[in-house]
Amino acid sequence: MNKPHSNLPASDQWPPTLRPAILICGAATALMFGVLALPRVSMFAERPGDHASVHLLLEMFAVVVSVMVASIAWHEAGRSGSGMSKLLLFGFTVVAGVDMIHAISFDGMPSLLSDASTAKAIFFWLCGRGIEVSTVFLVAGRFDPPGRRGTWLTLAIVAVVGLFFVGTYRLASLPTIFVPGVGVTPLKANLEYGLLAANLVAAAWLFMQGRRDAQPRQIWLATACFVTGLGELAFTTYVATSDFLNLFGHLYKLLAYGLIYRAVFFSSVQAPYALLERTEQQLQKRNKELDAILNNVPVTIVQLDRELRLSYANPAYANQAGMAVQACEGHSLFESMRPEWIPHVKPFIEQAMAGQRAEFDFEASAPTGQPENIWAAIVPEYNQATGVDGVLAIFKDNTERDRARRLLAESMHEIAELKAALDAHAIVAVTDARGVITRVNDKFCTISKYPRDELIGSTHRLINSGHHPKSFFVDLWKTISSGQVWNGEICNRAKDGSSYWVHTTIVPFIGGQGLPVQYIAIRADITERKNAEQRAQRMALYDALTGLPNRRLMSDRLQQALAASARDGQHGALLLLDLDHFKQVNDTLGHDQGDELLRQVAVRLQSSVRQVDTVARMGGDEFVLVLSELSRDVAVATSLAGGIADKVRDALNEPYLLNGMRVDISPSMGLLTFCGGGMSEDELLKRADMALYQAKELGRDRKCFFDPAHQAQNLGRIQLLHELKQAKASEQLLLHYQPVVGESCRIIGYEALLRWQHPERGMVSPAEFIPLAEQSGLILPIGQRVLELACRQLAGWRDEPGRSTLTLAVNVSARQFKDPKFVEGVESALRESGADPHALWIELTESMLHTDIDETIEKMSRLKGLGVRFSLDDFGTGYSSLSYLRRMPIDQLKIDRSFVRDVTSDSNAASIANTILSLAESMSLDVIAEGVETIEQFNVLKALGCHSFQGYYFGKPQAALVEPTG
Repeated sequence: MNKPHSNLPASDQWPPTLRPAILICGAATALMFGVLALPRVSMFAERPGDHASVHLLLEMFAVVVSVMVASIAWHEAGRSGSGMSKLLLFGFTVVAGVDMIHAISFDGMPSLLSDASTAKAIFFWLCGRGIEVSTVFLVAGRFDPPGRRGTWLTLAIVAVVGLFFVGTYRLASLPTIFVPGVGVTPLKANLEYGLLAANLVAAAWLFMQGRRDAQPRQIWLATACFVTGLGELAFTTYVATSDFLNLFGHLYKLLAYGLIYRAVFFSSVQAPYALLERTEQQLQKRNKELDAILNNVPVTIVQLDRELRLSYANPAYANQAGMAVQACEGHSLFESMRPEWIPHVKPFIEQAMAGQRAEFDFEASAPTGQPENIWAAIVPEYNQATGVDGVLAIFKDNTERDRARRLLAESMHEIAELKAALDAHAIVAVTDARGVITRVNDKFCTISKYPRDELIGSTHRLINSGHHPKSFFVDLWKTISSGQVWNGEICNRAKDGSSYWVHTTIVPFIGGQGLPVQYIAIRADITERKNAEQRAQRMALYDALTGLPNRRLMSDRLQQALAASARDGQHGALLLLDLDHFKQVNDTLGHDQGDELLRQVAVRLQSSVRQVDTVARMGGDEFVLVLSELSRDVAVATSLAGGIADKVRDALNEPYLLNGMRVDISPSMGLLTFCGGGMSEDELLKRADMALYQAKELGRDRKCFFDPAHQAQNLGRIQLLHELKQAKASEQLLLHYQPVVGESCRIIGYEALLRWQHPERGMVSPAEFIPLAEQSGLILPIGQRVLELACRQLAGWRDEPGRSTLTLAVNVSARQFKDPKFVEGVESALRESGADPHALWIELTESMLHTDIDETIEKMSRLKGLGVRFSLDDFGTGYSSLSYLRRMPIDQLKIDRSFVRDVTSDSNAASIANTILSLAESMSLDVIAEGVETIEQFNVLKALGCHSFQGYYFGKPQAALVEPTG
């Protein structure tokens, strides 16, 4: 189990030597104060001479230690030249010399140039201790003295000689420091206390350095200073040098000097030897590691001497040569090397022996016969004395590497081709896991119109068009962040503000933790397709002429309006309008101008409604307005709808300018309000159409709200139309005949009038069903049936005496006459019945002369060619142009009953009748006065020159032919 590492910095860690140092200091302190507390004990009372011998032995230990410290410092200074070594050399050389003189100057020792004495010994003691603590202070202060080691050794010897001279010859001039029988003087005690204080300060300083630098040397020196300082206490109170306290103080000195030696020996001898041992161990370990590497490295390594003999071969080469590793040494390279390698290697070996390094590749055949690719490095090895002393050769089989490299190159080439193809046909971007763009291809820059440097480092928010909701991108990120591929269509915005569509595939790349680390987006430009779809959608939903919504989109908008109305209770309205007499614009100005009119109408409609409303074109000149959110109050909603309708009517009644020509046209409008989904779309449109029809019936150019009563009337009309279809099939439609007489009241012909004999309703008035037949188109088969019945009647009269000369007039509607098959129908009726065409009269109305005049004349001329004659009915009530009348192949005019009715009481009516008669005479046309009901009317008209008459006075329309009553 690993030991926990300290979190303290190096300066806060306790070096391993600090604990024993503290224990030594604590024990020395306790012991010293214990001894100081003892009473005075005198030693060597029986053998005083032993005292000097013991003192000498103790001091000799200190001298020997000092000499050893000085000796170590001498060698260290010579090796490194460090300042500390020179300080220790000087200081402890002086201390060794002074302590030696102190020992031989002790009382009881032989004299040396002067008698030994306690005072002399104490002088040299104090000098030694002072030099010692000064040296330690200089070491702690890391003072680096100049000069060489010999200089400082010489200075130390000079200092010892100088102190010896003073202690020997000048001691008497110094203050007294010991009085025999009394003991140490206060001066001497104070000097000892000074040494105590100095040593303790030096100890504290060195302790801090040792703790900070984690250096054992400082710790041991600090401990020595602390013990030395404590020892000074033993020399402050003794009376005689034989006191136990004095001897005990020398023991502290011995301990302190042992610690000093420990510090110097550790830093100068023991530590370097320990470092050397560790270095040797590391070197052995490195050699083992190197051997392990060389033995297992997948290369062949050989070392050659100058004669190209193997001095080393790793197992790979030995296996290749078929020898043991130890047996390879001494063999010639070219004897042990594979023969097929030698021609490739030998030239480079020779170059290496000439001092040239070489790296090369060569191909050879492997033992299996397969080709192999070998990389070789030949390096010369030098000897300083002899130059190139050998060669180091390294061989590596790169066959698999080269094969992998070729495969990689092929794969990279294939990837490059795929990338080129992808870049040529797709828009590619790569992002990191956060969506930041890291790479784009040229097509991305082209379509987005952003330069690459603006895209790299940005996100796709840069090209967000705002077309898609936020939820769209939330779902997208949810998909790809879970590691799934996302496909879809996105609308982006280019730098110039234009939009473009892309079909996008985003592929997440999953990292080692199972999460996407990057995304690759591959896009295809589908802008043209989307534009085509939008155009197709617009064509499907919008009117190509006006750009308004068409019926399909209107239906969708109406359904939305109904749903919104049901949801919030707001009333809406539906307005259906068409343009009055729009056909005349097409007929007179052409369809292109009619289209232009519709476009202008569309613009005016859009400007007349609100933003929430819908304007749509149903087809032709019919438009629909869907008015939404009018009001929750039906009365208010109806009023607002009516106001919008009036605004629309006023806008559309403004004159139009078509091809430089002013055109006036008015709208007819039907509208109704709605609320909720109570009625279907078809029902709403049907009711609006009913209201529109009512507006037209009331004279056009107006609006009409849907009237339920009018709906009932329309339903009745629908029922009547249904029954009319059945009437045609069940022979309920009959012809009644009204006589036409001459001046003598003799019948000269008849007018065939259609009647409907309903089995339940009875006789249905033509005024009810004829307009209905006109609107529904039933007038065509009914009119053809009337022609066929009339022709049969004429054919029947041909064989009856007195009736063979009678004529028969048939009314033809405008729609029937405009039918392209009308002439063929008349010809068929005449041919199948065998009737005389000269007896058949066809009555037309003035309104039929206003349009397609050439076509009308052409049809009339074809029938007149058969013998059929034409009568212009209700003449005088329309707007017939006399020029048109002159061109028409008309045979007869019929004076309208409105003039006949008042001909006896109104001079104007008589004048009009007279004018018509005069006009007809001038144009050689016959005249019939219709609606004659009294003898007075008959007489007046006869007097004015009328020769033919018709009316109730002569007989009502009846199924059976009767003689006139007048």
